Amino acid sequence: MSFFNGTFAVAAAVGLLAAGGYVLVFARHRGSGFTLLDALIVVAVTGVVTAVTMPLIGGAGDQAKAAALSHDLHALRSQIQVYKVEHGGQVPILYEGTLPQLIEATNAEGVPGPKGRQYPYGPYFRGAIPANPFTGVATITPTQTSPPEAPSGTGGWLYHQPTGQIWPDFAGHLGD
Repeated sequence: MSFFNGTFAVAAAVGLLAAGGYVLVFARHRGSGFTLLDALIVVAVTGVVTAVTMPLIGGAGDQAKAAALSHDLHALRSQIQVYKVEHGGQVPILYEGTLPQLIEATNAEGVPGPKGRQYPYGPYFRGAIPANPFTGVATITPTQTSPPEAPSGTGGWLYHQPTGQIWPDFAGHLGD
């Protein structure tokens, strides 16, 4: 509900700016005061511009999330591939909802440890796996099928460990 309120507030502000433009341009140049007709026109212009801009502003948030999802998914898939190359074709192991081998330094066998000579690979992500932008969840859930057939309900990412493939755990984006 707060997203709708924020979207409405932005759209209403755009409408008020348009109405304010009318007042500055037309009412001031007539040389008379602000009339009832001017007030009705301001209300009408505010309503029309608000109604037109609300869907545009609301859709922009979803577009931004979709772009962030695409970026994060590409980063996850790329770093899994780098890990596979550096570890002889092995994929990171899913452990307690994350891929620790991507967020910690590892040795050639994939064992995590402190960055240094004995653990020269990674970390592939600094700090944590990125959260799914649509859900705000970074949890990785195993999937038995590749590609997954349905979201898990957890909302982060779905990981097929036998292949190292990863997908968003979000309905409508499983095929991404």
